[in-house]
Amino acid sequence: MKHGQPSQTASMVALLRAYGDAGLCHVSGFRDPTARHMLAPRWAKRLARTEAKMKRGKPSTMLEVARHGADMMALRTLVIDEHVLEAVREGARQLVILGAGLDGRAFRLTELAGLDVYEVDHPATQSFKKQRAANLRRMAKGLAYVEVDFERDDLEERLVRAGYSSNWPTVWLWEGVVMYLTRAATQQTLRSIARSSAGPATLIVNYHTRERAWLMNFLLRLWSEPQIGVWSPPEIAAELAVHGFRVAEDTSAADWAARYGVEVPRYGPRDAVRVLAAHRR
Repeated sequence: MKHGQPSQTASMVALLRAYGDAGLCHVSGFRDPTARHMLAPRWAKRLARTEAKMKRGKPSTMLEVARHGADMMALRTLVIDEHVLEAVREGARQLVILGAGLDGRAFRLTELAGLDVYEVDHPATQSFKKQRAANLRRMAKGLAYVEVDFERDDLEERLVRAGYSSNWPTVWLWEGVVMYLTRAATQQTLRSIARSSAGPATLIVNYHTRERAWLMNFLLRLWSEPQIGVWSPPEIAAELAVHGFRVAEDTSAADWAARYGVEVPRYGPRDAVRVLAAHRR
């Protein structure tokens, strides 16, 4: 990761959300106007080229691949939004986004008007994010960028320094991260979350049950961001229970597609990609 630049996977996720917002998506009603604002120049050029192909209206393998990626990202985003908003309705006063990357929720969800949002990520990604989001209108009551190098820094100490209160009801969001962590790193982060949750807490976790196809994993390794974290639903539920969290819902991409009436290809990711919501009272 270069200084002042986001991770490659964070940029790819933002690009897929931008595709969906541009209409290259089968998920009805999906919108994320923040996504294109988060793109570095070379990723913005990819978006522009794709939009130009969309306007020409000719069938294209490239467009179909991009549409599939956008569909999957739109579905993941919507189901996570549902869990976040449910936690807000139940009284959450803080949202902590671990590995926030180029997340746009603090600028997109009007329901966060009463919450303080803490975006936790590597200093390089945070530096870029601050620049790109400077002109966006914030919807959350407050927004703090919490720069954490997970190999060196203490998550709990950094959050408290940023204004986080462990006594307030909190929703924790861990999207697009667990699959890149060792089990030991995942367990250590869960310990930090538990120690930082004296009050009621909801934890939303996006995880994978198996590795991606070899071509995608090869690309991730070229980016020095290989997928190494794989959990089965019973395994991760048991690990969460150790830290006082009880899983309320755990769904796959196939479940999301059925919920939103979208056809997705019947292979790999539809069953391997999952999101769970767990509670700690």
